[in-house]
Amino acid sequence: MRWLLLCVLGVLVASFEVTVPNNHLLAIRGRPAVLGCEFTPDPNFSNLVVTWQRQEDARVVHSFYYQQDQLDRQCLKYHNRTSLNISELHKGNASLRIAAVRPKDAGWYLCIVTNTKGTGKALMQVTYGVQFETEGFPKPEVIWMGEHDQNLSCHLEIHGQTEDGLYFIKSICEAQKPVVNITFTLKNHLLNQNLQRPVFLSFDEDTTDHMSIALAVLLVVCILLVIGIICLAVQKQNKQRSSL
Repeated sequence: MRWLLLCVLGVLVASFEVTVPNNHLLAIRGRPAVLGCEFTPDPNFSNLVVTWQRQEDARVVHSFYYQQDQLDRQCLKYHNRTSLNISELHKGNASLRIAAVRPKDAGWYLCIVTNTKGTGKALMQVTYGVQFETEGFPKPEVIWMGEHDQNLSCHLEIHGQTEDGLYFIKSICEAQKPVVNITFTLKNHLLNQNLQRPVFLSFDEDTTDHMSIALAVLLVVCILLVIGIICLAVQKQNKQRSSL
């Protein structure tokens, strides 16, 4: 009976664990990055200690204990840029938010958690990327089509004209699955151009989660640069004709 009781008690004792949902995160310039970290919660919140630090040199990125943020020893490069969701700590969510990521934010991060159940840590990597941007004229029509000819949602930014009369444009389409087969279309109504480029990409599911399709955006760069050059030539020709 004693042996059976010990076995039952052993099953009832929950082990403490710290995990990261994804061991790799792609951070985009200017956007916030959320580094996920989960742990076995404990009702006694007063003993919770959460520390995020860089693995390379043990720099403190963010720390929490005594039921509040403790940032006196935080690396100055992260000052006023990091935060935890305090209301989620009770649920075992120690995810870290880094605002406006920078190139030097890339690297390895350790999530270290301690409470009355134990101490644990988990490691994740953050890589940094910058989306390609370019200029063109006139304002284009940009379309992203799925493999079944359905319109895909995309983010399109068109800013004011530059000194050369060109529009600054950025187009982003995000993948919802690791295999992507889509078509990018750019229409220049002034020059009666309809440019289409098929895009087929395949990513590893373990390292891809809603990743921006950088290759497709690169196509935008190439296409718009060509359009910009053509339009500048057209503008120069029109000016020469008007001066005659």
